[in-house]
Amino acid sequence: MVLSPSHPKARTVALVGRSGVGKTSLLEALVVATGGLDRPGKVEDGTTLCGTDPEERKHQMSLGIAMAPVWVGGDKMTILDTPGFIDFHGEVKRALDVADVAVLAVSAVDGVQAETVVIWHLAREAGVPVVVFVNCLDAERADFESTLSALERLIGPELAPLELPMGQGADFAGIVDLLADDAVTYGVGGPQHGPIPPQLAEIEQRVRSSLLEAIVVGDDSLTERYLEGEMPTMDEMESVLGHLMTSAKIVPLACGSAIRGVGIDRLASLLDEIAESRPIPMIESGTEIVLSRDSQADLVLRAFKVIVDPYVGRIVVLEVVSGTVTTDVSLVNARTKLEERIHGLNYLFGTKLIPIERGVAGDVVAIAKLSSVVVGDVLVRKGREISIHQAPVPAPALSVALIGSSHDEDDKIATALHRLAEEDPSLGVRSDPVSRRLVIDVMGDLHLQVTLERLRRRFNLEVGTTPPSVELFETIAATRDVEGRLKKQTGGHGQYAVVNLKIEPLEPTAPFEFVDAMVGGAVPRQYIGAVRHGLEKAMRHGGPQGHPVVGLRATLYDGKHHSVDSSEAAFETAASIGLRSALEEAGTIVLERIMTVATIVPSEHLGDVLSDLSVRRGRVISTKQDDELTATVTAHVPEAELFRYGLELRNMTSGRGRATIDLHHLAQAPKAVTSK
Repeated sequence: MVLSPSHPKARTVALVGRSGVGKTSLLEALVVATGGLDRPGKVEDGTTLCGTDPEERKHQMSLGIAMAPVWVGGDKMTILDTPGFIDFHGEVKRALDVADVAVLAVSAVDGVQAETVVIWHLAREAGVPVVVFVNCLDAERADFESTLSALERLIGPELAPLELPMGQGADFAGIVDLLADDAVTYGVGGPQHGPIPPQLAEIEQRVRSSLLEAIVVGDDSLTERYLEGEMPTMDEMESVLGHLMTSAKIVPLACGSAIRGVGIDRLASLLDEIAESRPIPMIESGTEIVLSRDSQADLVLRAFKVIVDPYVGRIVVLEVVSGTVTTDVSLVNARTKLEERIHGLNYLFGTKLIPIERGVAGDVVAIAKLSSVVVGDVLVRKGREISIHQAPVPAPALSVALIGSSHDEDDKIATALHRLAEEDPSLGVRSDPVSRRLVIDVMGDLHLQVTLERLRRRFNLEVGTTPPSVELFETIAATRDVEGRLKKQTGGHGQYAVVNLKIEPLEPTAPFEFVDAMVGGAVPRQYIGAVRHGLEKAMRHGGPQGHPVVGLRATLYDGKHHSVDSSEAAFETAASIGLRSALEEAGTIVLERIMTVATIVPSEHLGDVLSDLSVRRGRVISTKQDDELTATVTAHVPEAELFRYGLELRNMTSGRGRATIDLHHLAQAPKAVTSK
């Protein structure tokens, strides 16, 4: 591989699309077409640039972002291959965050599927310009016309075909270039340009006229000249096309075959000619700013991927948002305020690290030994306060508790999971306060399966799963005045403490309140803190029904002490005795967490979502129509009903529904929950 020594323009291209449309083959084909490889590898053989991960080979799909740089002339593009399966769409979002343009790959065999729609909307929400590439035109059952019709229904009038296929399936021979008004055939000698085949001449002229009109209306001077009969030059049309694409007024469509390399050279040239660098919105010192891709500006790097390599160690992949990065420069992590020194720069070429001397704005670089940097961190020069916009964390599709083969393995499992979570931010790791087991939040069944496979292969840990426990709480049912008394004589100094307490209920989610109403010194000042500590300790230990106690105010208003036998430990114990007495006398109410669930759903699925929330004991607070296509439902739902909500919502809405979940309040739990 020969690396270009300099590149005045550096941009990032994300390949997105449902699983099975040939994105990995498209990455290989782009690298071959631009001279980075002599021949492409094969996904089925595990010989692609990025096909070394055992789990990817096993499941025959991408599970994370893979990348390779390509050069078109002096311009560099970093191509990001992304997973297509919905469990791994967190990786798609991270790629879109740093992409200047996205290529939405669609199979001419399968056309537009539910996952295609989801990924199209992800790109739109990220504000990333999109080029559609219709792939697999050489495959049996390829159908360009039906695929194009489905894309027009999805995208609308903004869809602008730049190319038409010459034949399909076994007869696929090349591409009709609508802008250049010629035909390109592919054979042993490479692409050959020639006249439009007669059988395509009529449709080519009709589609070309529509395309030219859509382009020239984007520039007043071009419109005037076009109406006067003057044809714009290719450079002029490409420039206007790029601006229209960036502003989402046109979505260009190209076509070809990644496996046969047909149209891939043209896709690379198209991306180089029309893809513009996308400014990046950020926050500096509380103010919204936009950073342009300026290689002469202050240096700003953003981390979007972490790789834990068994040989090299921890590698952080960052985009150069602005400025130019070189080795031996020191930057500050804007989140941790820690200084990070850049000891070496690399490109990632598949799984290989290629050393380089610098990276300019728009580049993607890989750096080792950045121990404190995680996905989403921003590195800046000392003195700048910059952060990125943090999107709401989506609800996990599935939560499961982990069961190790022995208790001795718990620490090993926790360490291994946190290492996996560094590479995969979609993997949540937490401790179940009830069972004390580790709980992982995943984005689906396959995400769970892959996580368990990696624990087994990388760390030699066999782990089982079980549903997580539901954490319940108790609060006192009524106000009680009680005495907590400890009097014990065991030889030598004894233990003596008496506290008089008023225990009353508060709002369950309110913090514990301790009121010191002592006067006269019946409980000396040095023991007041011990009383509070004893109450808090007893609340954590649990009430009569075995759950942590919440929502209390405890007022200490009287007590007794002994000049010799009283101690902090004695007053702690007396306070806990008093609290237990109050809870047993007044009784307790068992509480469960009630969560605010905000679900964004396609309007056609609104009824299904409302019915489902009702079945989950949910109470709908509001339903708001966001636009013609989507609505937001806000509901209060018990936590116990939500462990598989993300997964079932996804199935209910063909992958387009998404939710965020936050604690709202605690409420009395029904007997069906407390008896479990």
